[in-house]
Amino acid sequence: MNIGLITIGAELLNGARTDTNAAWIGQEVIPVGGNIKWHMTVNDDSHSIESALNSVPKEIELVLCTGGLGPTHDDITATILYQYFGAEAEFDEAYWKLLTEKFAARERVIPESNRNQAMKPNIGEVIPNPVGSARGLHFSNDHFHLFAMPGVPAEMKSMMKNTVLPWINDKSDKESVVTTWRTTGIMESVLFERLDPVLKNHPEVHIAFLPKFTGVDLRISSDNQSSMDAFFDEAKAIVEKYHFGDEGTELEDALGALLIKTGKTIATAESCTGGLIGDRLTNVSGSSSFYKGGVIAYSNTIKVKTLNVNQFTLDNHGAVSEETALEMARGVRISMDAEIGLSTTGIAGPTGGTDEKPVGLVYVGISTDGYEKVYRFKFTPHRKTNKLMTSQAALNITRIYLLNGS
Repeated sequence: MNIGLITIGAELLNGARTDTNAAWIGQEVIPVGGNIKWHMTVNDDSHSIESALNSVPKEIELVLCTGGLGPTHDDITATILYQYFGAEAEFDEAYWKLLTEKFAARERVIPESNRNQAMKPNIGEVIPNPVGSARGLHFSNDHFHLFAMPGVPAEMKSMMKNTVLPWINDKSDKESVVTTWRTTGIMESVLFERLDPVLKNHPEVHIAFLPKFTGVDLRISSDNQSSMDAFFDEAKAIVEKYHFGDEGTELEDALGALLIKTGKTIATAESCTGGLIGDRLTNVSGSSSFYKGGVIAYSNTIKVKTLNVNQFTLDNHGAVSEETALEMARGVRISMDAEIGLSTTGIAGPTGGTDEKPVGLVYVGISTDGYEKVYRFKFTPHRKTNKLMTSQAALNITRIYLLNGS
């Protein structure tokens, strides 16, 4: 099914807010047989919205519209759609009563401005909104169907999952098989080069490479399940080392599952990451069974007194060094009686770098009773990015260790 997308809001045009809704919708319609063929972002005024509706290409069968259904003065989408599709607004007394009760349950009085959210068209349909108060709208004419939804991501996603995606699936004449492989520790260009020969062997399979600072997601799709299976058989060996999970899986989830499976425990000693690794590990349900605890050893004093880093090591090699990273990992492992000690030390930036030790230089250390190693990385000039990339590298180092034993 050919789908058009209209996103409404001045904040999307002027850059005050990133349009994450469009990206999410574009991905979610593929498995149910939809494909975004046209997209327009417009201001929240009547002329812009009407122009967008009049510009919908002939091949578009369905238009998804987000934004402008709230209670404030600039939420005019419903009014424009009523006019465009020749509908009349009717007050829905039952829904107004329901809204009033919802607000009362939260010990709040519903504002009079919310009355517009209790309107419904005399033709077309309303879309339930279990998350918020503004219901969506479903209209059609001789050209296309249109679903209008709020711009609030949680409300839009709820309507899409409960109403719109099932509708598309029911109306589409074909479905695509879609899988997401999440990878880390390999550059997008290298991953493409390695997979390109396999893709050429399977032209019915398509891959979208979705790079982030923490890795590359592969969105793999095809209209043919057997083609997907054949592609998987060839591609898995290439991606296996870097593939940590599928859609919805974070690296810490994959590592946590491995720690639970192997019965290993881990402790962390963090300098440049400031506790980010510990935060990510404790986001995993069941982390109390494998995470002993962590030390944010930001100062050299804490490195020496708490982690037993040798003062000689700091004086001769510096806090950001292979030697210090190793002693930090070993120290936290021993002091917390964990089987794995993991450490980070580096120059997060944007200041503090030298020619010898530039901004972005990071060391990650891992220590077990029978294995110790330190990894050196050179990341970016940007502090928050460096922290995130370092935490990702550290978690992945531990994941690979558990998979390989070294």
